Amino acid sequence: MYNRRALSKTVTVAIVIVIVVAVIAGAILISSSSRTSTTSVPVSTPTASQSTTTTTTSTLYPVVPNVPEAMVQAFYPSTPITIQEYAWSGYPLPGAVQMFEAAFPNIHVSQSANQELSGLLSALETHQYVYDAFRIQYFQLPQEVATGEVMNIAPWFNEYLPFLNQEISPAALNLASAGVKGALYCIPEDFGPVAFAYRADIFQKYNLTVPTTWAQFAADAAKLHAENSSITMTVFPPNEPSADLMGLFWQAGGNMVVPTGNNTYDVVINSTTNLNVVNFWGNLIKSGEVQSLDLYTPQFNEELAGSQIASFVTAAAWYPRYVIQATAPGEAGLWRVAPMPQWNNNTFVTGAVGGSCLGVTANAKYPGAAFLFDYFTTQTPQVLPYMWTAGGQWTSNTHYLSTLTYNNGTSVFLGNNSYFGGENIGEVYLKSQEAIGTQWVWSPYQITLMTILQEQLTEAAAGQITYAQALQNTETIMISYIQSNGGVVSGVGH
Repeated sequence: MYNRRALSKTVTVAIVIVIVVAVIAGAILISSSSRTSTTSVPVSTPTASQSTTTTTTSTLYPVVPNVPEAMVQAFYPSTPITIQEYAWSGYPLPGAVQMFEAAFPNIHVSQSANQELSGLLSALETHQYVYDAFRIQYFQLPQEVATGEVMNIAPWFNEYLPFLNQEISPAALNLASAGVKGALYCIPEDFGPVAFAYRADIFQKYNLTVPTTWAQFAADAAKLHAENSSITMTVFPPNEPSADLMGLFWQAGGNMVVPTGNNTYDVVINSTTNLNVVNFWGNLIKSGEVQSLDLYTPQFNEELAGSQIASFVTAAAWYPRYVIQATAPGEAGLWRVAPMPQWNNNTFVTGAVGGSCLGVTANAKYPGAAFLFDYFTTQTPQVLPYMWTAGGQWTSNTHYLSTLTYNNGTSVFLGNNSYFGGENIGEVYLKSQEAIGTQWVWSPYQITLMTILQEQLTEAAAGQITYAQALQNTETIMISYIQSNGGVVSGVGH
């Protein structure tokens, strides 16, 4: 789940404990050999005190379902220890931590919740032990890796968890490499495949076609604006360039700053692909058919709740619950979700907005225990249902998206959604996750790039420059910034 609106998604400790105390009572009905078949879990979401793991203990180590025994033998401590986790936005939730501690009683986890983008970076730059494990968003990872203080866990991952290479989204695994071929610096946790969310009643009233191409979307926007200019087809937020706009670049096959070697980069911000995308949206905004509006502002909330926004084009998997439903509870039954419009009707490709992963620090006191924690809380069917229902985390594990069910046969992730008119919106997001482009990478300069691009987009929204100029200006500034910070620009792709 993307944390740009973390406060709205915070689950209170009381609620977490209630949910957690209801989960650990039911035993999970799976063994590690059943990954190719449907996995079932208790109908009630497991709680921390009920660990769904049915752990048994040998004289030396616990035997935990869905955790390779060799991995436990290698990393489980013989005496009690405490690992320190940097918990971006307070995740994994306390219930998941309790499940882990119940399964691995010799490992206690101390979490340090933080929502500052520089929080982990500041700790790593001390080049001393502060944390064993960490959770951050994908776009932050390359900057942390550049400190030299993030462990490359690829050897352990390939030895103990090779099956995850076939289960986790290839796009998420690519992000977890931080652009370094053959490396893996974290285990993917959640992911944000995008789809097209729209108001079915508005589309029906104005005879709009649910668009399958961007050309159709533009035609819909023009028609809606001509018939009712008080309703905007969608919003284009200048305050969220790291999410919505880059999700659009991603889908189109673009990129921003691409690592090509040791501290060398191709800067392709103003590429033909990206320029086509930004001009498409700039023209819609200029015509008044799409509104430039910052997300999560009082105006945005008022317009969404007031039926003045007809659709969202980069509605990530967590978006329906935490943006649409949370902001417009009175619009239940009116919204639907469809596949993202395409530039080329011959292929289906999407992008992503948001997502996080868990890694191990290079100076970790207990790296093996941290690796166990990272895996258990991100990829096991004991934890995934709880993190979805209590924390809104759409898993990066595509295998479990389609196979994980409750004991009554109901799918964990793909059930019908009453707010969306009973539609199985999970099926749309599953299809989207399977089609996410794998070319996209983040760079160590991403946070600076986001700041610069946001400033440029704000000027474009105010009419001071064009959207094409915003892109060119961002590229020019970033080339200078990379070079002034010791980086080498190996190419500028257009």
